Amino acid sequence: MKRYGTVLPGPLRKVAAVVTATTAAAMTLALAPSAVAATYQYDCRRLAGAGTYSNPLRLGNVTGRTVVAVNCPPLTSGAGYANRYFSFSLTRPARVPSYAGASFVLNRTQKSAVNPSLARGPYTILHTGAALWTYDRSGVFNGRYLPLAPLPGSGVLPAGTYRLNMQKLDSPLRSLSTPWFNVVAAAP
Repeated sequence: MKRYGTVLPGPLRKVAAVVTATTAAAMTLALAPSAVAATYQYDCRRLAGAGTYSNPLRLGNVTGRTVVAVNCPPLTSGAGYANRYFSFSLTRPARVPSYAGASFVLNRTQKSAVNPSLARGPYTILHTGAALWTYDRSGVFNGRYLPLAPLPGSGVLPAGTYRLNMQKLDSPLRSLSTPWFNVVAAAP
């Protein structure tokens, strides 16, 4: 996997890492914005919705705030278990820096990253390949985020409702599951 020196846009350098314990065996990393935007934290297992394509877990309106869903159970290999869907809405176009994705901590038994993609209705807007990797000071990957503003190329994400797909992409031979993870959607 290719590593990038600066993986988030310049304005996100003010982002501070907040470590949240998820279980005794695993921890995930949640990104928190500067104090200017409000941060709302919810337990992933208590969100409305089923986490399916047609009934995603609902993060709600993320305009002007950061929403963090913590303690999301691992994604596992096998039909129907390698994806979990979330939805969020923007009441205005996204502003720089806006992003959505997952934070996680890989370990010896859970080597598969959580990979985000973004869709609106039946159309995929941002594929996993557009996601930026984040990693800790020791160089271990700990997140993947899609930029919502600025978008790769140019422009920003317009107002609307979006579906964020979290997926396990690696083959079962590498790892049977991802670690526990947090979902972060920020549109300050």
